[in-house]
Amino acid sequence: MKLRILIVEDDPMVAHIHKHYLNELKNFEIIKVIDNGLEAFEYIKENEESIDLVILDVHMPKLSGLEVLKLLREEGSTISVIPITAINDNKTISEFLNLGVIDYLVKPFSQERFNQAVYRCELKYKMFTNTSKLSQKDIDQMFNTNNESNLPKGLQENTLNYILASLNSYSGQLIDVEEISHITNLSKVSLRKYLDFLTESNTIEKRIDYGTVGRPKYKYYIK
Repeated sequence: MKLRILIVEDDPMVAHIHKHYLNELKNFEIIKVIDNGLEAFEYIKENEESIDLVILDVHMPKLSGLEVLKLLREEGSTISVIPITAINDNKTISEFLNLGVIDYLVKPFSQERFNQAVYRCELKYKMFTNTSKLSQKDIDQMFNTNNESNLPKGLQENTLNYILASLNSYSGQLIDVEEISHITNLSKVSLRKYLDFLTESNTIEKRIDYGTVGRPKYKYYIK
């Protein structure tokens, strides 16, 4: 099932970039683009059950992104939101965090960082829909609080969790490093270190695919 995403952004060029990033990812569907806060609030209030994630600009006509989210929470909405803004002052970020946002992206940001944010929402969605109870490991992955000291030198917890979240969409499938590189926008050289670690920790399996023509190649089975 694809996660249904509402983009709220008054700048057409920025909205186009968001759409481009999302269209390159698996399991995400853009349901609508809205260019002002008031219309966004009214649309979400009427259609929340058909929206899984809101990508929310902060500076907008009629209502700001912060005002939209405050009104939604006052209405009892628990919808997942990722604010995207150039605002990085402590007060604004604190207000958004206290309103329960999934992530907070400060412009300009990379495509990789954008992907991390939306995959975090997908991870949360899968955890809450696929099981009635969560282990501490599940919770640590969701909040990105695993102990980095357990990782080999050179590996970063943020990147590892990003790769894991990206691979969640391919559970039960065999994919090669080129495909994973395309999915994550990470280099094959960097990826192999993480894939080796995940293989050694029995999180994924490394298998030889003989195919029908050409030389056999390694693929990774996503458990």
